Amino acid sequence: MVALGNGANREQLRAHRQVFWDAWHKAQADLPLNALEVRIARVIQMHPEYHHYFDDMDDFLERDFQVDDGMNPYLHLSLHLALEEQAATKHPPEMARALHHLITANDLDRHDALHKILEILAESVYESQRTGREPDVLVYAEQLKGLVKL
Repeated sequence: MVALGNGANREQLRAHRQVFWDAWHKAQADLPLNALEVRIARVIQMHPEYHHYFDDMDDFLERDFQVDDGMNPYLHLSLHLALEEQAATKHPPEMARALHHLITANDLDRHDALHKILEILAESVYESQRTGREPDVLVYAEQLKGLVKL
């Protein structure tokens, strides 16, 4: 992740990360969770390779993950959360169909199937940021259809 120069953007990022931090720590303490926190905790649970980031709150909230570090864990978890929301709402419908197809026809477990879709979503987000435009939902939907045709 590129360092953010704008203080408002930094505070927004910190606030978003705080939601993940709080959800994970509430889940670990068996405290009541709202629906969003349940989804966040499940996504984090699926990624034990990222659990150590939740040991130091200040580091997690402030760290600038570099591109050469591999996938930014916060970005990866956020994309997973977006996919969970898409799956739950079946919007776009192509995502739900692709997920079902990857699990049933391609015999992938749910997490691996989500990772296939996450690659497409990550590319869509990257392209949106690169061009400074909103994500192209139609292109995303077409790419998801491609997963069903494989």
